[in-house]
Amino acid sequence: MDIAIVAPSPIPFNMGGAEKLLLGMYNYLDNYTKHRVEVIKIPVRENSFWDLVDSYRKFYELDVSHFDKVITTKYPAWMVQHRNHSVYMLHRLRGLYDAYHFFQLPEKTDTFQIDIVERLVRFIDNDPKYERDISRLFALLDELKEVQFNLPSVLFEFPGPLIRKIVHYMDNWALAKKRICNYFSISNNVKNRKGYFPAEAHVEVVYPPSSLNHLDEGPFDNYLFTVGRMDSAKRIDLIVKAMKLTDCNVKLKIAGKGPDEEKIRELAKDDPRIEFLGYIDNQTTEQLYRNALGVIYVPYDEDYGLVTIEAMKCGKPVITCDDSGGTLEFVTHMETGLIAKSNPDKLAKEIERLCHNRELAKKMGAKAKKKVENITWKNLAEALLANESGKRDLHHPISNKKRKMLVLSTYPVFPRMHGGQLRIFNLYSRISEVFDVTILSVNYFGQGSYHQKIRGLEEVCIEKTELHQQKEWEIERRVGIPISDIVMHELIEYTPKYLDELKKNLEEADILVSSHPYLFNLINRYRDGKKIIYDSHNVELDLKKSMLPTNSTAETLLNKLFAMERDACQYSDLVLACSDEDRVRLIELYNANEDIIVTIPNGVDTVENAYIGFKERELLKEKYGISEEKIIVFIGSWHKPNLEAVEEILTMAKELTDCKFIIMGGLNGAFTDRTIPGNVVFTGSVSNEMKRMIFSVADIAINPMLHGSGTNLKIAEYISFGIPVITTDVGARGYHFNEKCVYISDVKNFGKSIIDLLAAPDKRKEMAEQARRFIEENFDWDKISEKMTESLTRLYVEK
Repeated sequence: MDIAIVAPSPIPFNMGGAEKLLLGMYNYLDNYTKHRVEVIKIPVRENSFWDLVDSYRKFYELDVSHFDKVITTKYPAWMVQHRNHSVYMLHRLRGLYDAYHFFQLPEKTDTFQIDIVERLVRFIDNDPKYERDISRLFALLDELKEVQFNLPSVLFEFPGPLIRKIVHYMDNWALAKKRICNYFSISNNVKNRKGYFPAEAHVEVVYPPSSLNHLDEGPFDNYLFTVGRMDSAKRIDLIVKAMKLTDCNVKLKIAGKGPDEEKIRELAKDDPRIEFLGYIDNQTTEQLYRNALGVIYVPYDEDYGLVTIEAMKCGKPVITCDDSGGTLEFVTHMETGLIAKSNPDKLAKEIERLCHNRELAKKMGAKAKKKVENITWKNLAEALLANESGKRDLHHPISNKKRKMLVLSTYPVFPRMHGGQLRIFNLYSRISEVFDVTILSVNYFGQGSYHQKIRGLEEVCIEKTELHQQKEWEIERRVGIPISDIVMHELIEYTPKYLDELKKNLEEADILVSSHPYLFNLINRYRDGKKIIYDSHNVELDLKKSMLPTNSTAETLLNKLFAMERDACQYSDLVLACSDEDRVRLIELYNANEDIIVTIPNGVDTVENAYIGFKERELLKEKYGISEEKIIVFIGSWHKPNLEAVEEILTMAKELTDCKFIIMGGLNGAFTDRTIPGNVVFTGSVSNEMKRMIFSVADIAINPMLHGSGTNLKIAEYISFGIPVITTDVGARGYHFNEKCVYISDVKNFGKSIIDLLAAPDKRKEMAEQARRFIEENFDWDKISEKMTESLTRLYVEK
């Protein structure tokens, strides 16, 4: 097995207990097992807010997939993602956890009503199960970094409440049970610290040995020894103060350096018994342990206390304090050492007890040596490598192989303009972390073919042939409106390259998905034991009935559509409905098995579609010179329900002459021969950048839908950008909004509703904020894709 031990390399470098543990682990696995092992270290700083964020990102982006197993021991290394990841925890960043209270800083983050900070906090607060794509968090942090110099400096204090909140989230995300195979801890003290491990995680304590090789018994010479970094946590100053109170005629030898060294030397300068050794090599350290009368080690709430183990391996008693943490798992008072209260007077008395009773020292030393005899590299390695059967594969929840998914679409995914494209991209790009997803799509005649991969999603898009397009136009002339999707199943043979690509991809695919019912029979005939999924964007029969004119050709097409949608619902292993209403309708219409139909709604990327607060919206309108404009927006593609909605908007616009109505989307062609009110602007299809710009200055978004199926993705988009929404019941279907989120109105009352809402800025602000929170909690694509993954997992477990 190829094993990677992944760890941070501190800047400036320090050879502490963590570094020695890694070396010892590496040496044993390399020299005494059959496994191949490598230590992978990334230099990191943790001196500031952004240092820490960058260090977490480095490990998150580290690719170690070529190893069979990964072992990490501390932050931020456990951000690394691997299917077989074991954590052997030394500690979290204690200054942001159990030691944070010493700084007397607030625990709750003040957002200062700053939009980007509020979005960052909401992202974290709305992911209690740590299911989201954490790259979205880093995108928010990048956005925050760009404007940091315009924000209060207190936000970026380290330590401080905001970085504490961020680090807690990143640690908990990385250490969630779905991402870690096995949990180990270096001590019970670490294991039992609040918030260190996920609830209900099984944590095995495995005590690490020392990396020193010659820890043997020696004489009990006339000196006491301590070694460690000279800082406040190790409390060397407490030892010096206690030593000065004793009457012992022994030396105190102190090894190590650190930020408090000058202060500690000043404290000890008038006591000739106290000797400072500075940095010492391993051989000298071993000799000093071997020959000491005893070892004093009194850190505050130490994670483990390797000094204690090293001393006891040499048969030396250890003097420690009752609040020294991990040392107390080995030091029993008057048995293996002495325990004092953590003040100079009490510690001095225990030092005197040891110095004046060498027989007691020898007796305790013998028991101490026996206490730690089973702490060996062999036992450590066996524990860490014992449970290989429990390993998980992030690429697939069931197997060690990433399953291949082939999705058929009647239109290209890019550019992402209409709701169907957005659903395919956002849903399948997110589950591409778990499945190897290929989209096989049909492009419009004259638009060319392409093959690309974006955000883990591979799309092979084949252009329709001229013959295919001509056949389609012939049927379209008989029907009277575009029917590209309905006739795709019978005309696809005229685009043979698509069928060639289908055969090429079918062989390796484990899961076949028909996005819409129109190509379902193409994959159904090739199922051959593969799993079949029907992704229903709408109840297509109902949608097309509302769009098609009344003629014999249209009736024939509807009959064929009924058969296609029925087969997709009856013969699939899993059916995805866009709303609960659609789910019920599909069951009723096609007598489908309700157990296989799950609601996977349309959603929104709440990070990419960034919330724009009312203050920022006013500033942007002022910047563009449109402060006095009352801007009402609508977006839609060329579908009959959207065309009907625009008809209603044109009527409203004649009454609300003080408002400007901006209508985006590819439906403008349907109104080219109409007289349009002067306060209505058709933009046609717009880029994402232009859409964001228009949404950033909108006062109200409207959705006057009279018919339709599925869910209107536009609603979630409006809300995500912070625009208050007026909609019909039909337009709000599938969302189950509460009354505080959107303004639901009958179409004939939309004009009055717009006037009322424009006159109530406080209400608009409250609606926008409430609705955004509702969407984040229920309709964010990250959460929806998690539900999708769970459904796919059950598909393999239950079938």
